[in-house]
Amino acid sequence: MFSKYKKNPIVTPNCKLSYEKGCTYNPCAIVHNKKIFLIYRAEGQEDDSVSSLCLAISDDGYNFKKYRNNPIIQPTLPEEKKGCEDPRISKIGDTFYLTYTAYESYNQKKGNKISISLATSKDLIHWKKHGSILKNTKAGYIYPKKINGEYLMFVGDSNIKIARSKNLKNWKLDENSFLETRKTNFDSKLVEVGPPFIELGDKIIMIYNSANDNLEYAPSYLVLDKQNPTKILYRHNKPILIPEKQFELFGKVNNVIFTEGLVKFNNNFFLYYGGADKYVGMATITETEIEQDFLSTLNS
Repeated sequence: MFSKYKKNPIVTPNCKLSYEKGCTYNPCAIVHNKKIFLIYRAEGQEDDSVSSLCLAISDDGYNFKKYRNNPIIQPTLPEEKKGCEDPRISKIGDTFYLTYTAYESYNQKKGNKISISLATSKDLIHWKKHGSILKNTKAGYIYPKKINGEYLMFVGDSNIKIARSKNLKNWKLDENSFLETRKTNFDSKLVEVGPPFIELGDKIIMIYNSANDNLEYAPSYLVLDKQNPTKILYRHNKPILIPEKQFELFGKVNNVIFTEGLVKFNNNFFLYYGGADKYVGMATITETEIEQDFLSTLNS
């Protein structure tokens, strides 16, 4: 499976920058102009939940330089009063589509008021906001290829559902769940979509985030049918990474590995994740290893 980078964490808070002196975590990632662009969630104080989105760029996947004009997306709309959180990214044509959680407010009786918002860009630096595209939910990843004439977005943070759209603006959420939690298992409390999918032949690897009843967060994976990504061929029975390093065990939220960023770069896959809701870590795997490790159960 994935091997953690020995020099983790690779992105940490900068106490001199007001917008990220508390936390830097939960990044998405994409390759552009032979570089890796990492968009991470930043917070000014650990006790301040207002998040913005910041950019860091790397030539090798390991060493990142933060963009000097961060943040690239910050709360400006009414539905973003309490922050812009947990980005996921897709490229469709020559446009980058960034989904993120818009956090508006919290009510003790009604809970969080949240939505999935969309922003688009041609260069990953300058972004146009399109506002909320799905209300009362969070965590959306847009699969970048049309399936039977429509786009699919994998949505949700307790169970995962699928939303469908023909124009990337108007989305309709399926009633039935795509993936649900499993009692007395590592994913008993929560399942949530992770980073972009990996296509291997006629199959797709989908890494998803999960938490158990003790709120220990760890990712695992599904194998999907490439012709119909709503069809699950295999669900793994244990996590592929677990919190064990200091920066994964202790932070704003303890015992967390939470992944939203994955790219193929120089014949390796780089998986970027949030550690304890405070830092960014990274793990790698070769293309040969991922075919052997992730598809071996299907072929046995």
